Amino acid sequence: MKIRRGYTLIELLVAIAIIGVLIGLLLPAIQKVREAAIRMACQNKLKHMGLACLTYYDAKGVFPPAFMYTPLLSLPLVQTPAYDRIAPNFFINFNEPGWGWAVYLLPYIEQNAMYNLLTFTASNNSVVNQGPREMPMPIYTCPADSSTGLFPLYNTNGQFIVNASTISYAACFGADGTLNATPDAGTGVYYRNSATKIMDITDGASQTIALGERGAMFIQCPWIGAISMAMVQTTPNAPVSRSEIQPPTVMAMARVGHHLLNDPMSEPYDYFSPHGTIVNFVYVDGSVHPLTINTDLTVLQALGTRAGGDIVNADW
Repeated sequence: MKIRRGYTLIELLVAIAIIGVLIGLLLPAIQKVREAAIRMACQNKLKHMGLACLTYYDAKGVFPPAFMYTPLLSLPLVQTPAYDRIAPNFFINFNEPGWGWAVYLLPYIEQNAMYNLLTFTASNNSVVNQGPREMPMPIYTCPADSSTGLFPLYNTNGQFIVNASTISYAACFGADGTLNATPDAGTGVYYRNSATKIMDITDGASQTIALGERGAMFIQCPWIGAISMAMVQTTPNAPVSRSEIQPPTVMAMARVGHHLLNDPMSEPYDYFSPHGTIVNFVYVDGSVHPLTINTDLTVLQALGTRAGGDIVNADW
């Protein structure tokens, strides 16, 4: 009778070691594939939003505003000193809506049901809009983003205002600029009460940023728009070396060209991506092109303006 010889302990240990080495070699490759898939998912969402902006334009003749604000003109400015449109514009009126671009796109991204839940005759921070305001919107959330979901908003005195669900993207206010002091003066396609037309974008639709990534892992902002009296601040443990508190005008829009992308000195006004070395953007023509964190400031400024007269090389 022939006796089968089994593996020795040394042979088993060698086999296990070889398997361990192979797994160690495969894991980075698997992680890279996973990261690439997540980046692609983020880009697909931006593509969807970019096409929705174009469909909105076809229907309305203008692109949606970064956020809409109608002041109470019947009230003397002295009665609303903190909320009027005179600089520094830190607050928008407590009784007026600050509906953001993401709200206006809802009917064009197959979210009619959500759109119909909103009561536009009330402000977006009112009780009647609590349900939709707190509801998460997966289309507006990057799969790589963290600190997403429901979060509380407070005023400058630390008093609770409302809860809201986050967004991972922001409309492009322009190149540099002060979003809080002059929210109506953006050099980009989107700013407060904007109604930009294609003819206004003389730099070219394919070379002008529409929307980009500003992750909740950097700053938590509500998808519903600019919420009156509430403040936003740098997310705890964000990968930056500064923490700031900013007014609601920052909630719906961001700028390019003041800092490099994903710069450790980034402010809440800036774009910031959870993808590490790239930031995804969708352009006015609906195309999606990621920019590396090493993209030159002059290139960022050129891509951020709608009519700056800048020439951008094709290899940016």
